Amino acid sequence: MGKDLTLQTAARRQLLWQELDLLCRLGLGQAPVAAEICAVLRALVGADAAALFWLDEQGRPEGFHHEDSPASVRNLFLNEFHLFTGPGETNIHILARPEGPRVGRLLSPGAAYYRSNSHNLLMRPNGHHYTLDLRVEVQGPRGPVTRAVAALFRAHSAGFCHGFSAAEASLLDRACASLQRAFQPQAAPSHLSAHGATGHVLLDGARLRPLSADAPALQLLQAAHVPGLGLYGAGAAALPANLLALLGLLPGQSRLLPVPRGLLALHISPLHAGTQPTAQDAAHWLLTLQLQRPRQIDVVRRVVELPLTPLQREIAVLAGLGHARADSLALTGVSNAALKKHLGAILEVANVGNWDELGRSLRG
Repeated sequence: MGKDLTLQTAARRQLLWQELDLLCRLGLGQAPVAAEICAVLRALVGADAAALFWLDEQGRPEGFHHEDSPASVRNLFLNEFHLFTGPGETNIHILARPEGPRVGRLLSPGAAYYRSNSHNLLMRPNGHHYTLDLRVEVQGPRGPVTRAVAALFRAHSAGFCHGFSAAEASLLDRACASLQRAFQPQAAPSHLSAHGATGHVLLDGARLRPLSADAPALQLLQAAHVPGLGLYGAGAAALPANLLALLGLLPGQSRLLPVPRGLLALHISPLHAGTQPTAQDAAHWLLTLQLQRPRQIDVVRRVVELPLTPLQREIAVLAGLGHARADSLALTGVSNAALKKHLGAILEVANVGNWDELGRSLRG
């Protein structure tokens, strides 16, 4: 019985490692897959909650995903970050510095940490007491640059009444190789699906300041976790005057903003007749928002739910991502005979007839 349980635990952990690697190899960055990454890391190490903070190519914080942070704490973190930058504060900038160990800097933080705003205004309201952190560095043109900080949390009780161990720190450190792959440049996602309602914000034509917003727009902006845009529990009147600048958008532009759970499609257009009007010409502008979910994420989720071997999952994911059957020979390194054998097992489990049907079923 004990041996069977150990084997089940090992198999489950192997599946989680592969899921993490598959998600990071999608080439979407970390924002769109942050929720999935947090869930995997929490399960791998064992924690009450997880968080992921990602940074741009210059190492400046861009956004975050926290699994169970209250709205008030998220607003504070996004809008009042200066509270966590004084002496003795351990903020994301500090954890992102390429110095000291990349994992476990908060394993034994010292008495000063427990007197800091970082602990008393962020950690304690979340119910967190112990933190295990990981710095993710990627090689840039001028050397290593921190692109993400992952953190796991435990409370005094509720299942985990002790801090993290050195062995658990080593386990999280192992995740670094996969997390680094998320920042390898790849083509933009070609398969996107609408996820939720479309939101709209009305702006005046003269100064491009928000005048009103519908409920879906507020929800999408809240969930985007853009620095300076903490809007949890707020109404349209709380929208900042520099909303477009915070979103990196100019009149007439469209962009896909990487956010937790997908890409936020943004488009701003004039609300009057005419061709190529300027901001001075338009009486009003309309900002349209729609969360787009890359189908690659769902492909990984569906594949890991199938009772397949690790190699068979690698093959199945290639079909779901739109690769040709012939491509899988070079990408997996298997022979044609081995591919035929594994593909037969995959098709049977997925209840489809051929490679193309497998890809379509995994994309949904």
